Amino acid sequence: MASGSKGNCYLCGEELSKTAMKNHILKKHNNPQGEEKCYLLKVEGVENKNYWLFIDIEVTDTLFELDLFLRSIWLECCGHMSAFSISKYEEIEMDLELSSFSVGQKLLHEYDFGTTTETIITIVGETRREMYDYSVRLLARNVPPEFSCSSCGKPATLICNECMYESENPFFCDDCGEEHEHEDMLLPVCNSPRMGECAYEGDDIFDFDPEKFAAK
Repeated sequence: MASGSKGNCYLCGEELSKTAMKNHILKKHNNPQGEEKCYLLKVEGVENKNYWLFIDIEVTDTLFELDLFLRSIWLECCGHMSAFSISKYEEIEMDLELSSFSVGQKLLHEYDFGTTTETIITIVGETRREMYDYSVRLLARNVPPEFSCSSCGKPATLICNECMYESENPFFCDDCGEEHEHEDMLLPVCNSPRMGECAYEGDDIFDFDPEKFAAK
């Protein structure tokens, strides 16, 4: 799998590594005079940490709002159940406020208890921001990894839900996908740790738009 270690800042457009992005956000985009007290969260795929996000959320908001955001950007396909836990065996209620936790703490989020997608959430700092219309604000996201078609080597657009468990390269371009023996099992390549699972198609509204920063 191609590296997705770099990401884009959604506030200024800068492209940085995951570690540098955390420091960038804390130094450049933390407003000490902001009205809302927040936690800065790092969110990563458990199986593949090349998929990552930095988000902030007001400390008085609940895990329920965080769950809704994770579903909308990374996970939702068929309305599956989800849960947060401190560890695999210590589930926590979604009505808990973020203020119930402290900087440095890690939470596990699981979506779908059949074909489960796990994400690890680390509280990496306290920040402040101006009043924001939503509970969760996306601050940074990994650059989408690129994949090559296993048949012709062109950029891949599809992943086979059947081959992904038995092949090192289950990716195909549109043309080769039409000839694939499991054509009915093909799903879109998407920027999410849930890619290829269940019926997930990655239909989110959070793609990075470089044109937004082109004139700056």
